[in-house]
Amino acid sequence: MRAPSLPIFFRLLAAWWCASAASAIGARAAEVVGNVEVAEITPLGATVRWRTDVPTGSRIDYGTALDKLTQKTEGGAVTDSHAVTLTGLVAGTKYFFAVGTARRQLAKGEFVTAGGVTSAKPTAPAVNQSAKPAAKSPPSSPPVVAPPTRQTWGNVASLEDHFQRHGADVAAKNADDYARKAWEFRQRARTGEFLVKIDGDGVQRVFDPKSGLFAAYNRDGTTKTFFKPDSRGYFERQPGKPAKAIAP
Repeated sequence: MRAPSLPIFFRLLAAWWCASAASAIGARAAEVVGNVEVAEITPLGATVRWRTDVPTGSRIDYGTALDKLTQKTEGGAVTDSHAVTLTGLVAGTKYFFAVGTARRQLAKGEFVTAGGVTSAKPTAPAVNQSAKPAAKSPPSSPPVVAPPTRQTWGNVASLEDHFQRHGADVAAKNADDYARKAWEFRQRARTGEFLVKIDGDGVQRVFDPKSGLFAAYNRDGTTKTFFKPDSRGYFERQPGKPAKAIAP
């Protein structure tokens, strides 16, 4: 039999070497080198990068539950440096993933798409995720402070007498504290939380069925009295027509 020509021999040798190299690579189990990185996170996508100690294919299995990685995306040709971009994600949603090949998962991790609360909880190997700082909450409104007593109590000369007789009903420390509590009671009555009656003179009477407290206010909003009646049905016997809430 005639021996093969020299060029054909070299081609056969090269084919054998490639097959042997591929077999050697396949026989060795690939491992992830360093950390898996999740970057370029947007409301609808993210890019996952990792390296392996030997060239392998690039594949990511992912989903919204660690035990349901039902979606997959594959990268380019065999290499030891991998980068796969996930698209079509949902904003503000946590995703779990596993990187590796079609035959074997090499590492797992998770990330949250932009547009919601951003967090990362990597597993081994660690997953690095850069996140934008959370937006600062708007400053809260300062608490509403009651005006001076002379502006909230209708007849200041009668205040001390009302305090002596009814201050204990609202645990007031002094006459000014008693007047302040009456003013705050009126603010709550403006929300429609209490029962309200308004008579022909514009006097507004307010009753809280839960606490049993009663108050009466002049047409201009200043306080006439504030106490807890002893008799049942006291508010029902008061003059005036029912209203949904006290006037501003």
